[in-house]
Amino acid sequence: MAWMAESDLEAWMMDGLAARGFAAARAAEIAPDAPGSPRLSFHDTILAPVLRDAVARLNPDLPPAAVEEVVRRVTDPVFASDLVAENRRLHGLLVGGVPVTVLVGGEERHEIARLVDWEDEANAWAVYNQVDVVGLAPRIPDVVVFLNGMPLVVVELKGLEGGTMEAAHNQIETYKADIPDLFRTALISVISDGYNAAYGSLSAGLDRFMP
Repeated sequence: MAWMAESDLEAWMMDGLAARGFAAARAAEIAPDAPGSPRLSFHDTILAPVLRDAVARLNPDLPPAAVEEVVRRVTDPVFASDLVAENRRLHGLLVGGVPVTVLVGGEERHEIARLVDWEDEANAWAVYNQVDVVGLAPRIPDVVVFLNGMPLVVVELKGLEGGTMEAAHNQIETYKADIPDLFRTALISVISDGYNAAYGSLSAGLDRFMP
């Protein structure tokens, strides 16, 4: 089916993800001024309280101090001026876990804290549309998929009435320049012109996006 209006395509995608078990809502629910919001600022791209709960849930033997250390390792950038290097660093933590030292009986013990349940039985999946993010400039990506509080997929949609795949990809590139923090934990970006859809990695040009 082809979609003329971007808003209709966006609504269809949100409904489809909700039907597949994602917690789906408009981003107003996680705006900093919303009651109980997991974001303190529009600069926040990782939902720290959600991540904290996930780390504690996936690693029940970790003491609270170690949980906080794991969250800090994810939320605090290391390669602040090199998005690709920072994404690679966090991808390594997502896949391999976060090394952390805990004290047990007065002795140090080295553990690997999981950020993801690879059996997908205890993950928290959520999707929000119209996500306000402020970086070098304010931007509002169409749809963002979160895994355990970390943005995993950024989606840009263009309806047939006024958009192209190239325009959607250019918008993703604008987001990477203006709100790079949104892509620190991103696995892929997805683009659509209302008829075609494709996905690509952080460094992929349009010619490397796959249907």
